[in-house]
Amino acid sequence: MPDAAAPRRVAVVTDSAAALPASWVRAFETAPGFALVDMPVLIGGQLHTDAEADRASSLVLALAEGRPVTTSRPAPGQLRAAYRRFEDEGFDAVVSVHLSGELSGTVGAARIARQDIGIPVRIVDTGSAGMGQGLGVRAALEAAASGAGTDAVARASRETAQRAQVLIRVRSLETLRRGGRVHPTTAMVGSMLQLKPLLSLAEGRIVTVERPVSLPRAQQRFMALAGEALAGAEPERPVLCVHHVADPHGAREIGELLVDRYRPEAELVVSELPPVLSAHVGLGTKAAVIEGPTSTPVTHGVNAPQSPARDP
Repeated sequence: MPDAAAPRRVAVVTDSAAALPASWVRAFETAPGFALVDMPVLIGGQLHTDAEADRASSLVLALAEGRPVTTSRPAPGQLRAAYRRFEDEGFDAVVSVHLSGELSGTVGAARIARQDIGIPVRIVDTGSAGMGQGLGVRAALEAAASGAGTDAVARASRETAQRAQVLIRVRSLETLRRGGRVHPTTAMVGSMLQLKPLLSLAEGRIVTVERPVSLPRAQQRFMALAGEALAGAEPERPVLCVHHVADPHGAREIGELLVDRYRPEAELVVSELPPVLSAHVGLGTKAAVIEGPTSTPVTHGVNAPQSPARDP
């Protein structure tokens, strides 16, 4: 029997919707107990995976041409293989950290995958995506490295992800409508009025924060709202992540302006949205994710979120 006084070994599994920058993935993979499971994207009916170097460029071209792009949850077999690996390596438990169950069926796939595993698998629905989820992954790994038990690792992940502030600027709601992430009527009205909406996540769902009527106004409000959230963030050195779709220079410029103006000590991370998220928000999207609770949350005053469709 294992020594009850020995530190528990808890592994952490996540999916590619966490939008982890390559430097973070390399750091996480230097220690045992981390696995990243790909989420597939179908471009024009053809399956693409993270292993294909040209997937991002193929996606950008498809979005520009208006060709159909769909996504899917990971196969339960992929998750099961990751869980089984950690069981075979002698880990005591797995904490599986995933994007919002309101946006994807990945949490359901994880529940199926854990059924035949001989060690506990705790599933965390972060209620977030992108670096909101990614911060939850980092918190889980830090807790696991400290010797925390399964409950504490899962709690650190969930609470960190749910405290993160997420602000998204899209050029239109059409791509989100095609993916079932916003109501068709909302998208239609937005298109008719030529709105450039600012979005966020609340209770795991996409919500509208503001509806600027021009791209310059949307950019101005995006910078103001993200800056206010960054200035009021509680961590001493909060992470500011700026996501983009095939525009790293524009994203870095946004991030540097926000840091210089509102929080010089913040840690700036620039990360491309993974194809599984880019497919739903479209070209021209920028997103800011601010670590920690803030005195000025970006969702302040937002109405109750709509229920979107989920991935199959």
